[in-house]
Amino acid sequence: MWGDIAIAFTIAFVTAFMATPYTIRFAKKVGAVDTPQDPRRVNHITMPRLRRISCNFRLLCISYIFIDCNDY
Repeated sequence: MWGDIAIAFTIAFVTAFMATPYTIRFAKKVGAVDTPQDPRRVNHITMPRLRRISCNFRLLCISYIFIDCNDY
């Protein structure tokens, strides 16, 4: 059981680590960035808004690998 959890965590980490730079580049290309325009904002540099794509891709990969759909 712990081995499966460790494998799932490792695959999720590697997938997110590899997908995040591509997601950032895609967000900049599409124009989905948050540009701070007033001094009250926390971020002082332009930040991408599509960070959840890499998280959803990670979840999709782990679900595809570890969920057995042949139980019917």
